[in-house]
Amino acid sequence: MPRPADWTEEEIQRLRDLYPSDTSFEEIVEDFPNRTSNALRLKASRLGLRRPTIPSSVFLPSTILLCSEGDGGSKGYLFRCGECNNWIQVNGEDDEAGSVIVCGDCGAKCYFAT
Repeated sequence: MPRPADWTEEEIQRLRDLYPSDTSFEEIVEDFPNRTSNALRLKASRLGLRRPTIPSSVFLPSTILLCSEGDGGSKGYLFRCGECNNWIQVNGEDDEAGSVIVCGDCGAKCYFAT
């Protein structure tokens, strides 16, 4: 198995600029076509970089879905995790607005606000 190429100074600087920004993780991955998402997370961790606590992408209309049983009543929400892009289900009745929701896949913390 070939060893991955060393990180260039340009890649490291680009990661330092993008990783803590409001840019979605999916867009960051696209910006590094020769690196896997796990490689990006590992390098960011080693550099001490953190993603924003409240990803701005959570609030975009394309990342939020209202769940219903078909009768028009709300059954909660689905929204995309700003870190890994997986869907998180939140029951609007059980979860208080302002509570922290943790993604079951990547562990990212997001705020649920109605």
